[in-house]
Amino acid sequence: MRLKEYLREGFVVTRLEARDVEGVLDAVARRAEMAGVAPAEAVAERLLERERVHPTVMGGGLALPHATVPGLGAPALGVAVLREPVPFGAPEEPPVRVLFILLSPPGLEREHVKLLARICRLARHGSFIDRLEAAPDEAALLEVIETVDAEHP
Repeated sequence: MRLKEYLREGFVVTRLEARDVEGVLDAVARRAEMAGVAPAEAVAERLLERERVHPTVMGGGLALPHATVPGLGAPALGVAVLREPVPFGAPEEPPVRVLFILLSPPGLEREHVKLLARICRLARHGSFIDRLEAAPDEAALLEVIETVDAEHP
């Protein structure tokens, strides 16, 4: 399972402007709609609902907002690097700088969990988050993901 199989063109953004969790999730939801993944309103609603129940901050500057969205044909993965770190989850958590956003249709929970596990595995490797944050544009960001993904079977 490789992340590039699920990454959606247009659902990758560097220097995302937002100041709080709601702003971040609204911005990524709009990006998902622009990329043809799903309507922004449905995505934002599902992601916010998930964050309120159980924040998806992973530590080390990473958050993994994820949700099941009816109407999707297959899982879709997006990535966002924030212009400024944003507090996510508990106050003692370090602010988030990078997000992987996973949206899956109902019925593919097993694949959804495998993708989350893959992202977590890659995030543990050294400078992955720092390299994502340093990417100057979306193409470079995708290149970092593909390189690290290929290096770690």
